[in-house]
Amino acid sequence: MSKSGDLCIRCGTCVKVCPTDAIKFNPIVDKKPVVDISKCILCELCASHCPVGAIPVLNVLPARELKRWSVYINRNICIGCGLCVDACKITLKGDHAVYLKDGLAYVNESKCIGCGACATTCPTDCIRVVKIYSTRRVAGYASEAVVIP
Repeated sequence: MSKSGDLCIRCGTCVKVCPTDAIKFNPIVDKKPVVDISKCILCELCASHCPVGAIPVLNVLPARELKRWSVYINRNICIGCGLCVDACKITLKGDHAVYLKDGLAYVNESKCIGCGACATTCPTDCIRVVKIYSTRRVAGYASEAVVIP
């Protein structure tokens, strides 16, 4: 993998935006997403949506501008496993926006960067991150909203 691949924060956004399901990632066992080259159509949506530029853009597709995001946690199905907290600590390099209180997940929205690592890691899918992107300079399969998971 290229040097820029070392920047991967394991958020799973690339998996969610891939129109051909060419990218697979299990955050519990995989260190980074894996691309099935036979399915990849080189649309570069993964690169343009990557919040940290870990996937190099090879052509002229512009990076997407993340306008806003929201995080919703359904505490009725949260099992308090803490995987979301661990994923957030990796992403924010030791600090974290997600935390457990009374055995349930919560998010400090002032620290949250909207990457979606917590939602990608959650085994019960109780965390939902909605990202709203600017529609300027958009072509192809790109849409305004991305929902993780």
